Amino acid sequence: MSAQHPDIQAVSDANADIYEAIATLEYHGRRVGAAAIIAATRLPESDVTASLATLVAQGLLTTEDSDGELVYVPAHRGWSAVPDQAEGKGLG
Repeated sequence: MSAQHPDIQAVSDANADIYEAIATLEYHGRRVGAAAIIAATRLPESDVTASLATLVAQGLLTTEDSDGELVYVPAHRGWSAVPDQAEGKGLG
C-alpha cells in the first residue's frame, strides 16, 4: 500500500465492511461514530473497535471530534459527502 494513498482493496473483508459502512452512512448525511457503525454492521463492539484502530493506523480513516463524539471519516474520497452531488472526474 502506498503511504500517501492506502488502497482499501488491500485490507481484510471485515475492515472493508467497516469502511463501506462509514462511507455509506456519511453519504447519507450522518457523522459516523462507533455506535452507528456497530448498529449498521451488527458486528461486536470489540471487532468494530479493532477494525477502526487498524483502518486509522493504515491511513484509510481519520478521526474528528463532533460535539464530544469521536467520528470516523475516510481519509481520501473519490466521492462527494453531499448526497446527490458527484465529485471527481467524469469519464467523458
